[in-house]
Amino acid sequence: EDDEDDEDDEDDEIDSDEDAALAAAFAASDDDDDASEEGANDSDSEDETDSEDETANGSARGASRAPMRALEPPKKPSLVDKMRAKLSGGQFRMLNEALYTTTGDEALRMVEDQPGMFSAYHAGFREQTKEWPVRPVDACLKWLATQPKTLRVADFGCGDAELAKRAPQKTVHSFDLESEAKGVVACNMANVPLDDASVEVAVFSLSLMGTDYGSFMEEAHRVLKVGGVCWIAEVRSRFDGSKGVASIESFIAAATELGFKLQGSVDERNKMFFVLRLVKSGAERPRRVRWPALKACIYKRR
Repeated sequence: EDDEDDEDDEDDEIDSDEDAALAAAFAASDDDDDASEEGANDSDSEDETDSEDETANGSARGASRAPMRALEPPKKPSLVDKMRAKLSGGQFRMLNEALYTTTGDEALRMVEDQPGMFSAYHAGFREQTKEWPVRPVDACLKWLATQPKTLRVADFGCGDAELAKRAPQKTVHSFDLESEAKGVVACNMANVPLDDASVEVAVFSLSLMGTDYGSFMEEAHRVLKVGGVCWIAEVRSRFDGSKGVASIESFIAAATELGFKLQGSVDERNKMFFVLRLVKSGAERPRRVRWPALKACIYKRR
């Protein structure tokens, strides 16, 4: 029982660390906004004082007037400013929760009905993950740098397609629910426009989001060549094994049933997410795999 309590405490600590990291960027941006407002108020006060002085001493100066202060160019809005203009905190939580608690088809329809909303979501998420010691995309790029440049890569849930921009491989197919970034194909991750056995690497970087995420894994299995690698990074707390939620072990068991084999061991060194590599071991796959549910990442109200 003491061991279970220790594990619960560790999970709570991980969740707390994730929440703190995910909120840090917004807190920092709030401080920047406050500082900007204070600066603007100071400037307004100085302008009012100058105006009063000029009125009181106008007769003494006669026609001579102090030169007008040059207006400073408006401050360029930050990424967070742009994101906030499109998406309030409440909307961000709502969209985030919807992406984790709907199917891939439902998520695609939702994004299609709200153009620009998904890009705003990604802008907010990028700001949040800046606070992480290591980002999953950087971990993936580090691994890809050790692989042949001739490998063909499929990035499932690519966001702003950073992997395609920075990977040493010449061919990186980028897929997500919206296609504002250059080269991104908008689609459901369960139905990407690639031929069977056409790539050597499939990537899921924090993108196993739908309730039918198993169909994304099955699609990755379809497009991978035998011997190809499915590289996955996911938030650790999604696999806590409690209340019917998947553990890492049960997830790997389902992937093994599909026709994958774990390469090496699960990398759990990062306190935010774990990384695993699954190798496609055979061309055949069973008709149906029972995928364990993954815990949704629901941001708490603050």
